[in-house]
Formats: sequence, structure tokens, C-alpha cells
Amino acid sequence: MTRPDTVPATQHTVIDPRSLGRPVHLLPAFADRFAADIGDFLRLGPNRRYGTALAVQTASMALSTAAAPARRWMVFGSAQGRIGVSIERKLVLRLLQCRYGLPQEAADVETTAPPVTASEERLARKLGAQLVTALVHRVYDGLQAAGTAGAAGAAAEASDAGADGEPEAVAWSADAFAAPGVWYLTLGLAEVAKELEGLVCFSLDEGWMRSLLGQLARTGPAPRDADGAEPLAARLKLRLVARLLQQRVSLGEVLALKVNDVLPVNLQTTDVLVKDSRLFTATVAEHKGRLWLTAFNDV
Repeated sequence: MTRPDTVPATQHTVIDPRSLGRPVHLLPAFADRFAADIGDFLRLGPNRRYGTALAVQTASMALSTAAAPARRWMVFGSAQGRIGVSIERKLVLRLLQCRYGLPQEAADVETTAPPVTASEERLARKLGAQLVTALVHRVYDGLQAAGTAGAAGAAAEASDAGADGEPEAVAWSADAFAAPGVWYLTLGLAEVAKELEGLVCFSLDEGWMRSLLGQLARTGPAPRDADGAEPLAARLKLRLVARLLQQRVSLGEVLALKVNDVLPVNLQTTDVLVKDSRLFTATVAEHKGRLWLTAFNDV
């Protein structure tokens, strides 16, 4: 008997039970929309000012992994939370070369790169503030068209201390080697004529991710299949039933109950079922007088 071919596990998307009910499926579309914002920012800003031809080649957003490489993060804070940005040094050096008319030979940043100067630090921080400001505006716009200022326009006007005005002011907080959050938004930039490629990574803390997912839930369009039909997730109707509590009470205890008597119960782990099939367990939490299910786990 021949053994059927198996599909590598890397081809399957692993669903985090904690993301149930949250529009994480819209994050790739959000990354693409943000990539378009940064493309406009590069075209109207650094490319026009310094004569470069940088463009966004790739965009992705996913949970960070233990194997993620170590990076230096510039962390920007606001009342909403913290956002970190990490820019590969060769991108900053390229802009620095054009800004000050330095020799155009590409430096090998791993072996022969010059020491970091105050000018490079200022340029990196200014660029980081501009990129983070663009991300903040895109979070507030979700997948919809940019607001009055626009992400690219807001980024172009941002200073070292961040952007002034709405929707949220951000300011440099610290340099760190640990990302503020567990979600990475990664853009791949390239200047084809110079054979230059580099990554710009963003990390959003829990506060900003909560705002982003909430905005996507309100404004994100429902994706459709290529033939225009609703996606399978929208067409597949499943009724989830939460079995909050099962408690045995003797007949004598039931007959002895009086008005205003209270049965002591303790809501901890509940079962989530489809028909009579138990799929998940969840924790019952109370928020603003309502009961909610959280912390889903596969059975």
C-alpha cells in the first residue's frame, strides 16, 4: 500500500484561539494598505528630496516568533500605547549619503560600516518618527481611504518629536533591543538601481493592537472570493452554544428552596459547543455587567 503524500505543515495557517472574534484575517490587507501609504511617503519625501528611488516591495503582518532576529528598536509612546520601529542601517546610510553628498559606494554594514554619528542618529530618529506617524494615521483610518491629513502627508510633516495634531501625537521614548509588542508589521524596501534592499519593522503593543483590531472590526470591508461570492467563513453558518454551568442539586434541596434563596455557583471554565460537539473551552469574564467568553483553548 502506498503512503499518501503529506502536505507540509508550513502551508497551513495556525489559528491562535485567542484571536477568535477578532478580525486578524484583515491584517494582511491592512499591511498592504499601509505599504501604499509608505510608498507615497517615499515618493513625495525622501525620493524627491534626496534623489533616491526607494520603493516598498513586500508587506506582511504576523505574530513574532522566538526565532525573530535581534533588532534595535526606536520606541515611540503616546497616550494610546507604544510603537517600536526598527530600520535597517543600510537604508539610513543610503539617505545619509544622499543628504550630505557623500560617496555613493554602498557600505557593507556588517563588516566595514563607519561608526554611528550624531547625524545618522538624528536622521534615523526623524525617519522613525515619520514612519510611526504614518502608521498611527493608518490605524485610525483602518482599511478606508486616508483622512484629511493622510498617512503620507502626516508622515512628511512629522518632526523628531513626532507629529503634532490629530489623531494621536507620538513622541520618541527610548531605544531598546526588545520589541514593545508581539505583532510585527514588516515592510521590505528596495532601490533596484543600487541593488539595495532593507527591512523596516514595526511592533505594536497591546494598546495599539486593540485599537487596530477594533478599527478593522468597524471599518474593514468583508473580503469576497474571486467570483464575487461571500467568503466561506461568511457562508458557513455555525451556531455556537456556551454551556456555562452544570451543577447537581438533590430533589430535597430543590424542594427546600425559598424566595430570595441563592444557589452558590462558581463560573470558571465553560464548554463551547456546535450542536453537541465540544470544540473549545473558554473562561467566563464579566465586563460592564455582561458575561463574555475569553481565553479559548482547543479541546
